Amino acid sequence: MTRRAAEARCGSRHGALFWRIYLHGVLLLFLVALAVAAVGWALRGDRWDDPAPIAAYAAVRVARLVPDPPRLAAELAEVRDSFGIEATVFGHDGRVVASSANPPLPAPASDGAVHLPGRGFGRAVRLPDGMGRLVVAGPPRHRDPRHGLFFIAAVLGALALASVPFARSIAAPIERLTAAARALGGGDLAVRAGVRARGEVGELARAFDEMAERLEALVRTEKELLANVSHELRTPLARIRVALELAAEGDLERARRFLAEIGADLDELDRLVDDVLAAARLDLARSGDGWPVHRERVDVAAVVGASAERFRAGHRDRTIELDVAPVLPPVEGDAALLRRLLANLLENAAKYSDAPAPVVLRAAREDRAAVIEVRDRGIGIDAADLPRLFTPFFRTDRSRARGTGGVGLGLALAKRIADAHGGAIEVASAPGEGTTVRVRLPAAATG
Repeated sequence: MTRRAAEARCGSRHGALFWRIYLHGVLLLFLVALAVAAVGWALRGDRWDDPAPIAAYAAVRVARLVPDPPRLAAELAEVRDSFGIEATVFGHDGRVVASSANPPLPAPASDGAVHLPGRGFGRAVRLPDGMGRLVVAGPPRHRDPRHGLFFIAAVLGALALASVPFARSIAAPIERLTAAARALGGGDLAVRAGVRARGEVGELARAFDEMAERLEALVRTEKELLANVSHELRTPLARIRVALELAAEGDLERARRFLAEIGADLDELDRLVDDVLAAARLDLARSGDGWPVHRERVDVAAVVGASAERFRAGHRDRTIELDVAPVLPPVEGDAALLRRLLANLLENAAKYSDAPAPVVLRAAREDRAAVIEVRDRGIGIDAADLPRLFTPFFRTDRSRARGTGGVGLGLALAKRIADAHGGAIEVASAPGEGTTVRVRLPAAATG
């Protein structure tokens, strides 16, 4: 995925982490609502239910005692003690006859529900026979400041408890990622975060592990390159030293024989340097940081013919069989890189097969593509090694046993060249039966 595509993807929808945070906020609101409900339930004793039934009952009991205020006051006190309510009786002229409330409840303007300051709502009922009115109400409300503190503590406690698992679910993988990043920065290339979380954090952890694997492979590849190049340099340097010693001793004939071998070694080193530079060029071109691949319409038949002639000149003891179709579609690409691709394939075919077995170079047209095959009848490749053939610096055990030289860049470079031209490369081989490398290059656009 390109950077712009990733940005568009991120901007088009929210990821799992966003929804986790959002739903966590909703959950916190729900818990706060539960805490408020719990506080209200705990404080429900301050609420007084509708006093209408109690007021009607009390009116019947106190009506007969209106003429006797002392007994009426005692009855109102009993009602207060029995039902937890206070009452005041008013005569027909509006004066207070008796009251269990201190001070007496205010006289109502009408019957029914009445609002009483400091007590909420009460109830006023008319006594039988027009003897006056009875007003009942709950006890005075005394607000305890501890109730508010309890409410705040309950809300904060609910938020704190609900936040612990969420904070841990985010912090734990990030802490592991931080520790792995520090270890990687300290030189431990084998470290991995190993986080199995879902969503963006898990994706970040997997990206980190993939990056660590690529870094480890890159460093390992560089070490292999240094080791292989050092090995390839050791033989020509030793021969040059021996030739100089022989020349200094006056044995010019033996020195000349060593010089011939030194020339072959230098040719091999020259090809090695060219392969390394070509691989670097393709990597830079693919990343957009280097000079581009020069593209033009390339005559495939001419490239194949030139590669065959160069092979004959460099391997006079080998036979190459050339099979080129009469008509081949042109391809768009770099002719020099395509010649390098064929040179590497032909060189491998010569290395891993023996004379007089020929090397076959074939070019044909298939659909809208040019197909080039290089075939030998050599030692072949084990099936277990086929998936790794295009890995830089990989050499099979069979190739090492033959002592053919090289550092394992030929096929890796050939694949990069094929990829740079929008093509594909594949290998078919079996031990003892030879190897066939097939390259498919798309034809150039017409018009």
